[in-house]
Amino acid sequence: MRLLLTTCCLILLLFSTIANAKIIFYSSYNDIRGIYIMDDDGSNITLLTDTLRPFFPRWSPDGKQIVFQRRVKLIDSQQFHLFLMDADGTNIRQLTPPLNGFDAHPSFSPDGKSIVFIRYEQIDKQNKENSVCVLDLESGQIKKISDLGINDPSFSPDGKQIVFTTTPVVGGEGGNVWIMNADGRDARPLLPPAPQGNLGVSRWIPKWSPDGKKILYTEDRDKLEVIGNGIHTLPQGYYYFIYDTRNKQSQQLNIPKTLRPQSIDWMDGDKSIVFSAYKRKLNELRDPNTRYNPNIYKYHIATGKLTRLTEHPGYDYQLDWIDDRVYAISPAGKKPVQWGELKKFLQSRSEAVKTFFARPVMFSADRTSF
Repeated sequence: MRLLLTTCCLILLLFSTIANAKIIFYSSYNDIRGIYIMDDDGSNITLLTDTLRPFFPRWSPDGKQIVFQRRVKLIDSQQFHLFLMDADGTNIRQLTPPLNGFDAHPSFSPDGKSIVFIRYEQIDKQNKENSVCVLDLESGQIKKISDLGINDPSFSPDGKQIVFTTTPVVGGEGGNVWIMNADGRDARPLLPPAPQGNLGVSRWIPKWSPDGKKILYTEDRDKLEVIGNGIHTLPQGYYYFIYDTRNKQSQQLNIPKTLRPQSIDWMDGDKSIVFSAYKRKLNELRDPNTRYNPNIYKYHIATGKLTRLTEHPGYDYQLDWIDDRVYAISPAGKKPVQWGELKKFLQSRSEAVKTFFARPVMFSADRTSF
């Protein structure tokens, strides 16, 4: 009896509002710019924080915390530092100290003990310093591991490597996907340079698959053309790829090339991807009077099915997905429950559940009996 009652309670819990995997993202939903969370079917959009323009949120590996960057003063767009908050948006605390510049693009290590990020520091009026740093969460110590100017650093699932993109050179080579050891040594291109000529190619937003065998990335292709008195870029298409680290081959995904990506991540393990993008006309100059608002999409790799998850006048980007086997529900004073373990428990009790609901319910004047 106790088992059946417990199982019934868990079934009700399973279908409550926190039963799905989660996407965290930056958005201007309802004209409020901040960090939001939603179920990965696009439902239950909830604001976590909008104080001092927070953005670029990333989940901790256990789903209990979120790292993000935020302004120090609302009127100062050149001063950003890293902050940490609990998964429900509470207990916000500053991680990196003030400096003349900003810290950006944070990402957790697989063990959750450190964060890799990019630091841009103004040394004096003429000189800036770009570096890759790692913050030890326990000690608070920050270690510079590279002087490279990069974007989107991310630890491999085994914590031994960091994948990133190089910054495009104006009038030269576009950004490419690189890799280096976790200590910053042996930085090298992961992909061969793309042919340039009058076609500018830049690769962005690399993300490891959960098993560390694949890397997701995007590619912008722009044609350089003289129009009037200047050189302009005309978009030729936006592409999405999965690079296999074993055979060193890239697979192009069948996503419309008019969708310009802003952020991207794996979803459903390695079965789907989730990304934010907006539609852009190709071979046309950007219209300064047109507002481009990226929203969030899901793409199922095996079937090629594309599903739009958000659709509103605002914009959504800088997303990060976490599955329900990790996302923890931690009521005060209770032991965290992982949804994956809950599902396994329910599956193991499925016959008991079927038997329970198949039996007739008989009511008497003074009690209910089963």
